[in-house]
Amino acid sequence: MSHELIDEAAPSESAAAPIQRRDAAKPRRPETGAVMPLRPRRPALAAGRAPRVAVVHDWLVTYAGAERVLEQILACFPDADLFSVVDFVDSKDRTFLRGKRATTSFIQRLPGARKRYRAYLPFMPLAIEQLDVSGYDVVISSSHAVAKGVLTGPDQFHISYVHSPIRYAWDLQHQYLQESSLTRGPKSMLARLILHYIRNWDVRTANSVDQFVANSEFIARRIQKVYQRQAEVVYPPVDIDAFELETTKEDFYLTASRLVPYKKIDLIVEAFARMPERRLVVIGDGPDMNKVRAKATPNVEVLGYQPFAVLHDRMRRARAFVFAAEEDFGISVVEAQACGTPVIAFGKGGALETVRDTGSRPTGLFFDEQKADAIIEAVESFESDPGRFRAEDCRANAERFSSRHFREQFFARVATAVPAIAQAGSAHGAAPFEIEADATPAPRVLAIDQSGVLGGAELSLLEVVKGLRSRIDVLLFNDGPFREALDKAGARVEVLDSGALSNVRRDGGTAPRLGVLAGIAALVRETRRRAREADVLYANTQRAMVIGVLAGKLARKPVVWHLRDIVSDAHFGRVQRAVIKSCAKLGLAHVIANSHASAKVFAQLTRFDTKRIDVVHNGVDEAPFRALARVPQAQLRAQIGLPGDAFLVGAFSRLARWKGQHVLLEALLDEPRAHAVFVGAPLFGEDAYAAELRAFVEANGLQERVHFLGFRHDIAACMRAVDVIAHTSITPEPFGRVVVEGMLAQRPVVASRDGGVTEIVEHGKSGLLCTPGDAKELAATIARLHDDASLREALAAHGLATARERFGKQQYVEAVERVLDGVVARLRKRVSTA
Repeated sequence: MSHELIDEAAPSESAAAPIQRRDAAKPRRPETGAVMPLRPRRPALAAGRAPRVAVVHDWLVTYAGAERVLEQILACFPDADLFSVVDFVDSKDRTFLRGKRATTSFIQRLPGARKRYRAYLPFMPLAIEQLDVSGYDVVISSSHAVAKGVLTGPDQFHISYVHSPIRYAWDLQHQYLQESSLTRGPKSMLARLILHYIRNWDVRTANSVDQFVANSEFIARRIQKVYQRQAEVVYPPVDIDAFELETTKEDFYLTASRLVPYKKIDLIVEAFARMPERRLVVIGDGPDMNKVRAKATPNVEVLGYQPFAVLHDRMRRARAFVFAAEEDFGISVVEAQACGTPVIAFGKGGALETVRDTGSRPTGLFFDEQKADAIIEAVESFESDPGRFRAEDCRANAERFSSRHFREQFFARVATAVPAIAQAGSAHGAAPFEIEADATPAPRVLAIDQSGVLGGAELSLLEVVKGLRSRIDVLLFNDGPFREALDKAGARVEVLDSGALSNVRRDGGTAPRLGVLAGIAALVRETRRRAREADVLYANTQRAMVIGVLAGKLARKPVVWHLRDIVSDAHFGRVQRAVIKSCAKLGLAHVIANSHASAKVFAQLTRFDTKRIDVVHNGVDEAPFRALARVPQAQLRAQIGLPGDAFLVGAFSRLARWKGQHVLLEALLDEPRAHAVFVGAPLFGEDAYAAELRAFVEANGLQERVHFLGFRHDIAACMRAVDVIAHTSITPEPFGRVVVEGMLAQRPVVASRDGGVTEIVEHGKSGLLCTPGDAKELAATIARLHDDASLREALAAHGLATARERFGKQQYVEAVERVLDGVVARLRKRVSTA
């Protein structure tokens, strides 16, 4: 779609059989086509014997975030035995351990270990390896330091819930050394050597873990970076029921945390000191207390440590909760939302997953830098429209992180790997920790896409993959930048060579040749093999849909097609439309259309049951645009190589006749004050059209006013560098992703009045619409925008609000997820009642 911006090499027709391209770290299949198991199969347990479970925790000294997770793990497995490096929890505080006493290491008996157990960190790798768990079938480690390094055998299943790889040994090493005054001298050298040893040990022991579970997508990315391992995500439990919803808010802001440097509480206080009209309450104690008090002004009330009742009361009544740390997850952020209190948070780390800043039901907003100015700007933005944050929406969002949800999700992952766990019923001990015995794992998805390029369809699929990362695999029929983007996102992806299928054009009118049919058969065979492990096939493009329907029929799996095209004769040839009609009848379980325009034409063509068509408008990630909000336009133009003083009109899509770049060039003849910027390259045999555009520029002397940038990865920067975004398609656009991106770039958008674009733009409010192909009307519209700066500002402001409210990434991913899960749920229900 709109960002199919680079050439994709088409293999020769003779390459009919798929050639598999894989990451070297992934298991390879033998030439016979048999699927190799990830690891040798474990022997089954003796009939009637319940699996023995060991739970390993780093250290037991207090009840904090990691211990809340441990509490719920023990609730899932109440008969499990507990192991830890040390156990110094007082008798009166051991309720969360369900009366268990941990088996500990030799560090428990070392001098001063109770108060200074962290000083023995260099010995902890050795200590954890001395804990003998060889008599257990399942080992569960709860690890933010060394617990995952416990030694296990080949017939034991080791699942590790990772709060974070050892922070102070990895990305926070320099901060740790600085805060510990270990930046120079012999002690610094010794500390660095110890941390180097711990890093080596940490990576080595990651190999003995059978399955990783991370507490957030942020930590899953850390695990991928550090251990080169995939991790499923189960968010940590938050005691939602302990926090009561309050819809009436008072005129003060709250921040609550332990006062340590990385929490940046002093930064929040500094910001509010510069806003004397805004009141801030600070709850918490710690090493930074003096620094916080020194910066506090009369409008800042520092309460120090407070019991839960006081924290709960202030959290319920606060106007908003302010959070400036980069946390792995951030439990306090969820607790605030459980009270119905919106959040103003630093836009990195776990907060990006727990706070919704876009869509129709936002629960907070983000600031981009850990600076007082950024916090002030965020507070002022909040104050400009506090009514958009509803307490009920905040509470509903927080419910996603309840303790019960954690237990169900975590137990399901263990039970899937070790079915005897569920059969034994060991997790269903006694209320209130009861787990539903028939907890069903979330459906596994196989996403299929024909393309290796980063088109609009691929960018939209990328967001879905990021959202469903723990349960989605991707199969591509061509290699290229899209595969690279998926790899970067930590996705599981395989590439098959599409062979002669790449030569099939969707506007073709003749039947496919024998070589093409052979290529299709080979792709169907390979796709079918991978479909066996999935619950639903999710086809992202038309060619992928054809392969998916055939493979799904053979594998007896439902197929969902994400329709991102208007399947009319303007876009598709006679044969291709006939194939689409046949596939709709043969094996499509459901269709997701990216616009009502796409859905209408598809239903007219195929007579498909409209009850099985859902319209889900594409969602676009605002983060790349938000990151550039403070970068001056002049700086962006200088970096890209664009004139600093020109009125620039940008067109963003692959160079194709139906995209209408020639219409913008013709408009330049009637509006001499404008320059055109084209971002995109020709694809699918469209080089002749690109040559026509350049010839037109030469013939009309437009060389100084037309800028061809080719394919670019920095779309957000290019959009922010221009003054107006022009969408010039001369035939109906299925959706118009570039229009939403232009809105997020806070630039006025001029678009063709046709297709899905009319579902995005409200003419005169969030953008301006023109007759498709009418260069004179486009020129007049550009001239109007050139002359009216206030109009440009108003359109940009309303466009941004529209994009955030209706086309947010999170609501898009959730809508797709609901459709996929619904298809599988209905199938399972039919099977169970048959």
